[in-house]
Amino acid sequence: MWAVFMRSDKARLLICWILALACAALGLIGGIALGARLVRDGQAGSLLLYGVNAGQQVFTFALPALLILQARPARWRRFREKCLPLRVETVSFSLLLAVSGAVAAGILASLWAQWLQSMTGYQGSADPLPVPRTAGEWAASVLVIAVVPALSEELLFRALIQGGLCSRLPRAGLWIAAAIFAAAHMRWEALPALLLVGAVLGKIYLRRGYWGSALVHALYNTVVLILAMRSVMLSPLTALICFAACILALFGLLKEDKNGETDSSGL
Repeated sequence: MWAVFMRSDKARLLICWILALACAALGLIGGIALGARLVRDGQAGSLLLYGVNAGQQVFTFALPALLILQARPARWRRFREKCLPLRVETVSFSLLLAVSGAVAAGILASLWAQWLQSMTGYQGSADPLPVPRTAGEWAASVLVIAVVPALSEELLFRALIQGGLCSRLPRAGLWIAAAIFAAAHMRWEALPALLLVGAVLGKIYLRRGYWGSALVHALYNTVVLILAMRSVMLSPLTALICFAACILALFGLLKEDKNGETDSSGL
């Protein structure tokens, strides 16, 4: 029955959009309700709350994005073409970029937060992350805080939003999608850093495909999680090395591939 409906362009469009809106509504309403209950029960910084948030992202971001991408065969075909297999060099540079990029973004966010606080008195809106103690808790934390959000957000912000924008605005589309990505996090004390992170992920998506940007995003989230568990003091030399490593990793990930594929987004 599904295959019969999907053969018709109009039926395919209607069904995909209805299911996408239903998933988004279920994820949004259910996530807010469950999250509010956990906060009311005093579990604001618990792993369970982040698990609810991860499930909310799947229903609100990932499933609607996949359904909307499937609504039009041409759009789905473009996304499938972006599901490129991961190369060894992609994994290596992604790991280097995740570590150095998390430090560089953290420094930028800290400088911006200090300026913002001095100008407006705004002190940030970040919730406390859960503190994993066992190997199982660490595995669960990485899954619900790093991996699931990365996969979901890359589907929405890169595959759907950036893909649609860049087809009409080749150069500006990437930056508009990055701005939406940064604003959606509602972390105003880290806005410039999130904007750059979104732009870099967008460029990696164009060069290395969905799995490449999702890998970098997941590794970046994991490093941020680990750094959040520890109080790290960086010397100027260490910070300089991190910025240099970040540039090197970016060069490796964004260089033109052997097949000569390019994009016109600009960065």
